[in-house]
Amino acid sequence: MSKITLNKLLSLKKKNIAITSVTSYDASFAKLADESGIDIILVGDSLGEVIKGMKNTHSVSVNDICYHTQNVSNGNKNAYLISDMPKNSFNTKKQALQNARKITRKGLADMVKIESKPNQADIIKYLTKNDIEVCGHIGIKPQYITNKKSYRKIGSDLKEANNLVKEALMLQNAGVKIIVAECIDSKCAKRIMDLLKIPLIGIGSGNYCDGQIRVMYDLFGVSFNGSPKFMESKSYNSNPLKNILSKYVNQTRKRK
Repeated sequence: MSKITLNKLLSLKKKNIAITSVTSYDASFAKLADESGIDIILVGDSLGEVIKGMKNTHSVSVNDICYHTQNVSNGNKNAYLISDMPKNSFNTKKQALQNARKITRKGLADMVKIESKPNQADIIKYLTKNDIEVCGHIGIKPQYITNKKSYRKIGSDLKEANNLVKEALMLQNAGVKIIVAECIDSKCAKRIMDLLKIPLIGIGSGNYCDGQIRVMYDLFGVSFNGSPKFMESKSYNSNPLKNILSKYVNQTRKRK
């Protein structure tokens, strides 16, 4: 398998071949994802929940992201590597560029992902002008949510859908090369995908996206705060790791 590039990801969109993406936070799982043929690995601020055991992503720092990005980079050879910009790490142009450069310095991430607000297009433009590749984020934005009960599908009514379309096009025009769509109505996601020239990667947004991203711990059924509702019916969410550990415990106690 050859190194995944932005041009390769764009080619997959043009050919209508689904892009695969998972989160990872360490070298071993990054190596597993890479060798499984995953296109994109995201070092997500979801590490605040699944690694640190917090209720949300808000406590994750730039240093946390850099540490885990280095770990993932050590285990990854070919997948395109994206890392989240944590909450409050891109409030100004100067701060955003300083932190993005830390995260993308040689050997670390290929791109940063920003859960920006609609009025922060100037920050994205500033980053891209300074040779920082940026992934946008629309829909539900965990950095601005304190209670998981606030999670819901958005974009089912026309006004919400139009606002999401407007935001996606704004991000594209600002220079982002990929957009993640979280918890968006599937019809709205398809509408956005068809309008964009860049890949739209969905999470909880239906199948009408250029690809999908999943938190790896959700796939394995071991997330600290439980898996999201859209994962509950998936056959691969059967907690195989727990089964393996239980088997090990039983065999050890039987001295086998």
